[in-house]
Amino acid sequence: MVALYVASSGTRCGSTTLCAGIGRKLMGRKKVGFFIPARFHDAAATGSPLSDAAFFKEAFQLPQDIEQICPLILSPAELWQSLTDDLSDFSRRLQQMYRDIAQDRDIVIMEGLGNLIKDKVAQLACYSIPEALGAKVILVLRYTTGPDTARLTQICKKLGERLLGVVINLTPESKIEGAKQHLAGQFQESGIQVLGILPQIRSLLGITVAELSKAMDAELLLNNGNRNALIENIMLGAATSGSGIDYFEHKDNKAVIVKADRSDMQLAALQTSLRCLILTGTTTRPSPTVLSLAEEKRVPLIITEKTVPQVIADVEKALERVSFAHPEKLQKLGSIMEGHFDFATLYAKLGIDAS
Repeated sequence: MVALYVASSGTRCGSTTLCAGIGRKLMGRKKVGFFIPARFHDAAATGSPLSDAAFFKEAFQLPQDIEQICPLILSPAELWQSLTDDLSDFSRRLQQMYRDIAQDRDIVIMEGLGNLIKDKVAQLACYSIPEALGAKVILVLRYTTGPDTARLTQICKKLGERLLGVVINLTPESKIEGAKQHLAGQFQESGIQVLGILPQIRSLLGITVAELSKAMDAELLLNNGNRNALIENIMLGAATSGSGIDYFEHKDNKAVIVKADRSDMQLAALQTSLRCLILTGTTTRPSPTVLSLAEEKRVPLIITEKTVPQVIADVEKALERVSFAHPEKLQKLGSIMEGHFDFATLYAKLGIDAS
């Protein structure tokens, strides 16, 4: 049985994405399990500490409860003590939890903690947990123009033979060739394998209508619309005059933010490809004409008293903590990883036959 531990150098680097992508590739060939050894209480910054476990369970039809997939939710201080003063007891406890997941599995993919460069607790966990569970490690980093390669290399070297390699994620399309030549080259010169350079794809960064409504603490009307539709673009209705249809047609799969008193802009937006319509500065329902057309088009409406700048701020915050947990994202991820991730090297290093 093979164990793989995926950790990330910073925050929002895409460790959940990588775990899901590897798991999706192996499903049908191998019996795959998922395990999240530990989460912090304050992981609520990216949703519930159990949200990734819930996603893995649903997406891969896992038999375990989410509390088994993610059994430990601790404060940083509690985990630090477990990894230092109480390491022996903690390791035995963790090994038992892991065995329950690993039973009858060919491979268990584990999502580790993030922010290794700045968080000494997460970093210690990345050294200690794979050691306790006999796991190999992949380190995910988010593409930046000036990464701390010296620190990343130091972490990689300390992992030693447990490290399989690194993955550079969320790379803008225009930067991929440069990342191959320069960033990947720096790692390879230090003897660190680069397993993939994954592009930044807008659809993987999208947010659902329901998630956006919740983030805004706003009323969601017309639940007969697709609450789980992915929003990939945000447009402002106030940015144009006239009918606005030509303006709104520039982007698909969008949410449009419109002042409540601009029914002309609302009607124009509803004539185009629209995921939801956000009406600001109101607590009342829109005009009968707008409501009727939204019902006909099955477009959800979000109603809020907040101003346009306040709504924009809410949207920006929501996009910063958007979840990968969506079936459309998992499907899209498969095609992305086929072209940008070195599965052959992964299989060889893990010693598995995935044919």
